[in-house]
Amino acid sequence: MVDTCLCMGAGITMAQGMQRVEPHKRYFSFVGDSTFFASGITGIVNAVYNEANITLCILDNSTTAMTGHQPHPGTGRTMMGQVVEKVDITKVLEGIGVRRIAAVNALDLEACVDAVLRLSGLEGVKAIIFKSPCAAIIKPSGKYRINRDKCVDCRSCINEIGCPA
Repeated sequence: MVDTCLCMGAGITMAQGMQRVEPHKRYFSFVGDSTFFASGITGIVNAVYNEANITLCILDNSTTAMTGHQPHPGTGRTMMGQVVEKVDITKVLEGIGVRRIAAVNALDLEACVDAVLRLSGLEGVKAIIFKSPCAAIIKPSGKYRINRDKCVDCRSCINEIGCPA
C-alpha cells in the first residue's frame, strides 16, 4: 500500500490491475485533490470504462500543500490570483461515469467510517471525497485543552499532526 500511496496518482490504475488479479478482494486508491486534477482523472476514466471494482478516496484539502500551496482547478483561484469558479470534483466524477459518490468531513470519524463501509461493499468504481481545509492554511479558531489523564507527553499532537484530510 505504501508504494501506491507514494506514486502521485498511479494508485488508481494500480488498484485496477490488482483487482483483475485478485477480484475477490477490496481495493482502495488514494489521491489528493491537486493530484486528482493533475493526473488522477485519466485513471478514473479508464477504471469506469473497464468496469473496475475499486474505491477511490480523494483527500480534498483545497490546496496543493505538498508543493507550496499553489492553486489548482478545485481552489477557485488562478495562478495569477484571479478568483474563478471552482471545478467541482463531484461533478467531474459524475461526468466520467462514477455513480456512487460520498463527500464527508474528514474530521468526522464516524461519518468517514460509515462512508467507507457503505461504499466499499458496492460493485464498480466508487468515490469518497474526504474534505477538510489544509492545517497549514486554516488554523483552529477555538481553544483546545489537553486531557492530562490520557496524555502521555509524546508531543505527537504538536509535532506530527498534519493534513486532516
